[in-house]
Amino acid sequence: MAFELNLSSPLLAVLSAGVLGFVVGLVPIGLAEALALAIGAVMPPALSLTMLAVFTAAHVLGKLPWYWLGRQADRVQHPRATALIARAREILASRRQYGAGLLAAAALASVPPFHLAAIAAGMVRYNLGAFLAVCLAGRAVRFAILASVPALFRGLIT
Repeated sequence: MAFELNLSSPLLAVLSAGVLGFVVGLVPIGLAEALALAIGAVMPPALSLTMLAVFTAAHVLGKLPWYWLGRQADRVQHPRATALIARAREILASRRQYGAGLLAAAALASVPPFHLAAIAAGMVRYNLGAFLAVCLAGRAVRFAILASVPALFRGLIT
């Protein structure tokens, strides 16, 4: 009995979206946006939505190694770097409300760059659950906007 891979399988599409979401979460280049646009062009729309949800969740999980890297800041031995980390932690401790806003801006608009915000969140020991929630919400909005673009053009063409 031979295994045959069905390339038009919805399950394969969803799994591919998950793998790609995680990989582009790890790699700090702008492929995520192009993939979100491509997912928006998938038909039927229900499959597109499922792929987008899996892609978004996997993308945020792909940022966890960056967050973990920031958590390793206590291992830094260089005096100047240690002082900068201590200063960043001091600022966050005195202005807790900025953490979520800055992280949300990075997740939604990539300003500051999202992977750098993930590292900074780890460095200042931002709560992991809050990190995941804020990132997931911001990326969900960003990718949903991007994925809706093909539907707008589809409506203009037909």
